[in-house]
Amino acid sequence: MSAPSSKTLADLRGRWKLNKSLSADVASILALQGTSRLIRSAIGSASVTLTISQPNENEYSIKQTATAAAIPGTTEQYILDNEWRTNKDPFFGEVKGRSRWIDLDEGNAMEDSNERWKDSDGGRLIVAEGGSTDGHWEATRVWGFKELDGQRRWIQSVHVWNKEGEDFRGKMVYDFDSEGN
Repeated sequence: MSAPSSKTLADLRGRWKLNKSLSADVASILALQGTSRLIRSAIGSASVTLTISQPNENEYSIKQTATAAAIPGTTEQYILDNEWRTNKDPFFGEVKGRSRWIDLDEGNAMEDSNERWKDSDGGRLIVAEGGSTDGHWEATRVWGFKELDGQRRWIQSVHVWNKEGEDFRGKMVYDFDSEGN
C-alpha cells in the first residue's frame, strides 16, 4: 500500500511492512553483516513489520518484528543530532550509529544508481550510519519517499560493506499498514 500524503519523514508514526517484492534481498545484507545462514533463512521467509513511534520529528523509536517464531524483535532508537551512540543488538552484538537530516543533493551523492531522490519532505532526507563496533561491517541508509510503480513509497536506500571488501547496495521498500501500534 502506498504511503499516504500525511506521512512524511517528520511523521512516520504507525506500522510499516517490508514489501519484499520491491525490496533488495535482506539475506544478502545480513550475510555481509555476519549473521548465520539459519537466521538469514528465517528472516527471508518471515514478514517484517516496523512499528514507529516519535516523540518529535528528530527522535524515532523503531520496533522491528518478524513473523518467524525463533527470531527476537529489535528496537532501534534514532536521534537526528549526528552524535555517535552505541548499543547491544541481539543479532549484531555491540553496534554504533548516528543519524541526521540531509538535503537532496547530499542524498543523491550517496546513491549508486539512476534512481535519484526528487522531492522528499521539502528537500530533506534522513541518513543513518552505523556498524559493528569491532569494525567488521558498516552501513549507510538514506530514508525518504519516492514514486515507485506509480505509488508514493517510503524507501531506505541501503549500502553495506565489510572488512573483507564485500559490498552491497539496494533498497528497502515499506508499505504503510496503519496508524496504530
